[in-house]
Amino acid sequence: MKKPRIFTIGGATFDIFVKADDQSIMSIRTPDSFHKWLSFPHGGKVKVNQVMESFGGGATNTAVTFARQGFDVCFVGKVGKEYGDKVFGNLEKEGIDCKHAKQTSRDKTGFSTIINTFDGDRTLLAYPGANRFFTAKDLPLDKLKMADWIFLNHLAGGGEDIHKALIKVLKANPKIKLAWNPGHEQIAQGAKKWKELLKQTEILFVNKEEASAFSRVDYMPAGVKQDDPRAHVCTHRDLLPPYADDVTEILRFFVGMGVNNVVITDGRNGSQATDGERHYFCPVLSHKRVDTLGAGDAFASGFTVAMIKSLPLKNALLYGTLNAGNAVMHPGAQNGLLTADEMKAALRKSETKAKSTKL
Repeated sequence: MKKPRIFTIGGATFDIFVKADDQSIMSIRTPDSFHKWLSFPHGGKVKVNQVMESFGGGATNTAVTFARQGFDVCFVGKVGKEYGDKVFGNLEKEGIDCKHAKQTSRDKTGFSTIINTFDGDRTLLAYPGANRFFTAKDLPLDKLKMADWIFLNHLAGGGEDIHKALIKVLKANPKIKLAWNPGHEQIAQGAKKWKELLKQTEILFVNKEEASAFSRVDYMPAGVKQDDPRAHVCTHRDLLPPYADDVTEILRFFVGMGVNNVVITDGRNGSQATDGERHYFCPVLSHKRVDTLGAGDAFASGFTVAMIKSLPLKNALLYGTLNAGNAVMHPGAQNGLLTADEMKAALRKSETKAKSTKL
C-alpha cells in the first residue's frame, strides 16, 4: 500500500536548551491584562546547571511526527552552512527526505537559545538566520504536484511569494490537501487578505489569541456572564468547561471563509475545532510539564496524522492532544513525539475524550 506523501514547508532551527539558577518569575496584572516576566539578577553571573543540544522549527518538528507515524515525508526549507549539516543529519536519521531543502552561505542556520523555567515553561531567544532567505524560488514546484498533503508552517519574514505560489499549485492540483499554521505576518494582515489560501485550506491551526487577531473576531472569556455587553453571547456552555473561553463565533468565521476544518488551541485550557457542522472540545492531559517548546507543532501534526488516515475529527483532536501531551514531558521539541506504535498504546490507555455539539 502506497504511503501518503507529505511535504512540510517552513522553518528549521538548531537549539540549545539551558537550565539556569537564580531565576525569578514576576507577574504584572492590570485591569485588562496579566503578564509574566522571567528575570535574572542584573549585572550578575547566573550559573547554568544543564545544557542540551536539540532541533526545532515548525517544518522539521511536524516532519518528525509524520515520519514516526510511517508516512513518506519531505522537508522543504533553508538552512545555513553552520549547523545545517546537523539539521539534515537529524532529519535523515528519522527517514525524512531533505533533497529539496536548500543551504545558503548568507547566514547561519536558524538558532534558538531556550531557557527552561522552574514552572515547566520556557523563554525562547530566537534568531531566524537562514530561514529569512527562504523564498518561492526554493520551492520544488514540480515535486509538490505529487504530494498528497502539504503542511505549511509559519515562515520567517512573511513568505508572501511562497503562499502565492502554493495557491497556484493547490488550484491546479485539487487532490492535494493543505494544513496551514499561519505566521505572525499573515495574522497581522488579517484573514481577508488571505481568503484565496483559506479557501484551499483543509485544516487551519491557530491558537486562541492568533485566531482572534486573524479573524478580527473576539472570543468570549470564560466566566463572563451572557448579559455582559463586552462579550459574545455564549451558546455552548453545555459543551465547554467553566475554564474554557468560547471561540464559537471565530470558528464560524473561518468556516465562512471556506476552511474545511478549523482548530483553535488554548494551552492548558484544551482545544476546540469544527468541521462546519459540529463544535468540538477536547481537554489536555493532566500531568507535569517538562518543556512546552514545540507543543503546538506536536498537536497540529498529531491531529493531521488522524485526518490523513480519514479518522473522525474527535479522534483527530485526541491524536493531537496525546502527541502534544507526550512532547511536553520531554526536553526539546522533538524528543517526545510519538511513533505509530506509541500512539496506539497511548490511545488504548487514554481516558481523555472529545465531545461535541451542533455549531
